[in-house]
Amino acid sequence: MKRTLAAAACAALFAAALCAPAAAMLSVNAETDRDTVEIDGNLYLTVTVAGDSANVPEPKLPNMQNFNVYSSGRSQSISIINGKITTSVSFSYILTPRFIGVQTIPSISVFNGREKAVTPELKINVVKAAQQPKQAQQPAQAQQPRQRPTRAARAAADKGEQIFLKAETDKKTAYPGEQIDISIRFYTSVPLSSNPQYVPPSFTNLISEDLPPVRNGETDIGGVRYAYSEIKAALFALAPGTAEIKSAKVIAQVPSTDPIDPFDPNFFQKFMSMSGAQGRSLEFNTDPLKLTIKPLPPGAPAGFDGAVGSYSISASADRRDAKVGEAVNFSLTLSGRGNLKAVVAPKFPDLPDFKVFDTMSSLDINKEQDVIGGKKTFTYILVPRGEGKKTVPPIKFSYFDPKAGAYRELQTDAVTLNVEKGDLGGKNLNFGAPGPAAPVTASGSDIRYVSDRTSGSALPLLAASVLELPWWVHAFPAALLLLSFWMARANRFKLANPLLFRARQARSEAAKDLEEAEGLIKAGRTNDAVSLLYDSFLDYLSDKCGVKVSALTIRKASTLIKERFPKVSERSLGEIKELWEALELRHYSPGAADAEGTSDLAKKYFLLMELLEKELR
Repeated sequence: MKRTLAAAACAALFAAALCAPAAAMLSVNAETDRDTVEIDGNLYLTVTVAGDSANVPEPKLPNMQNFNVYSSGRSQSISIINGKITTSVSFSYILTPRFIGVQTIPSISVFNGREKAVTPELKINVVKAAQQPKQAQQPAQAQQPRQRPTRAARAAADKGEQIFLKAETDKKTAYPGEQIDISIRFYTSVPLSSNPQYVPPSFTNLISEDLPPVRNGETDIGGVRYAYSEIKAALFALAPGTAEIKSAKVIAQVPSTDPIDPFDPNFFQKFMSMSGAQGRSLEFNTDPLKLTIKPLPPGAPAGFDGAVGSYSISASADRRDAKVGEAVNFSLTLSGRGNLKAVVAPKFPDLPDFKVFDTMSSLDINKEQDVIGGKKTFTYILVPRGEGKKTVPPIKFSYFDPKAGAYRELQTDAVTLNVEKGDLGGKNLNFGAPGPAAPVTASGSDIRYVSDRTSGSALPLLAASVLELPWWVHAFPAALLLLSFWMARANRFKLANPLLFRARQARSEAAKDLEEAEGLIKAGRTNDAVSLLYDSFLDYLSDKCGVKVSALTIRKASTLIKERFPKVSERSLGEIKELWEALELRHYSPGAADAEGTSDLAKKYFLLMELLEKELR
């Protein structure tokens, strides 16, 4: 009985020990720099995601109707202590309020494929803008530099337009990966009834990065005083050829100036319109812009891997003294200006004196003076194989400098480590011939005599009763041990193949989104349903392909799907493109989303998902 219970207890403890790594430590926290903000001010939101793996998921921001949201960069830190990896990533956003009153920032969630973490809601009090005294206001205005209107703005003002929206870029031609600044300005010379609604443009062959915050000011155009709001973004071309910036849109409420008939049945509504309570809803659009993306010149160095910008590189180890078999963190840091998200790790040299483990990267992006830059750190785990002075040779990194129009090549300094013997290095084993045998002496007695007295212990009776139990009771500990081994193996396989499990769970996640979208449609919230379907469809394709397709164009996403799944049919690719375009159109044009059309899109999404489940394998 003791052996049976001990085996069961050991099996249970062993199973718990093996299954413990499966319990991830995913957490998310959201905080703002203040709880009260003026209607013309900005609010900084920081979302911090932490986990016990090298990569943590990005937070999924909800649809915020009361704020305009702009990405303001991210920073990441990775720590390795006793072989345990802990990652913390902070995502920064700038929020500009749209309405006065107590506004809510909804819960923000993250999901790593195994567990989900959610932040609580945040309450923000939005108040009226503080009015400065006129005496203090005039000198401040005199000190402000005058903003020159663009050529497009002057042309619109010359036509007598009181409200217009214009977009311009700082350059018309660029190299792939070179930063292109786009400025979208909304000019008005008449008061508005409410805050305008901004719909950003979509891009072809370009990726964008916000450059917050929104700039506000005044300027004179042709003798007319205009107030303007400016939104800027940084663009990076993906490939040579033509890039397109499609139309941006602003929907504004303009007070009506039509004369009022006192006997008109709609007298009250028109009177309130002239009073500023409501007005006509007008839509303003920018003209589409096209850019020429030049190919990179020939003559790239052998180690060039597509990095464009201006960079510096350095290498360091967390310590210079180590022992054989101990892990050393070796960091390679790239700093400078450019799209660091697209920069890959330089080629690491062969190190016969070390055992090298996989690379982990951390990213810290800043947007000082509207220039995208920061630093990206690649961390390697080096384990010395032998003692002595061990050197990591210089590591080369090549990039293209668009300002100079030439390739640059950098290299780090060599890093030398002093490696000593490990903890087992001082132990010596003697395999020489044995000496003369020592005499045999008695150390104790191993004979125990049997007593002829009857023992009052119940242990023999208990053991006899246990032996009479059915065979399957004795097999239970062995079955529990086998189950623990199977669970541990399945857990290790799941952790080693996260993309496979994401692909398997893609359909179930999409089914949940479809069910939620149907509820939104029944509740009359068609715009929210379209946004949910759009995000769900892109997440479904991303989980199936293992790549975030929202950062790609439809054409590139179709090419990627064809490469990953050669058996996919042209009909399916056509259906993917058609559904993508339809969802994108309604997502960025909320007025086109009606209940019947949204329901048809949900049905088409469900049927296409059933077809793709058979082909995307």
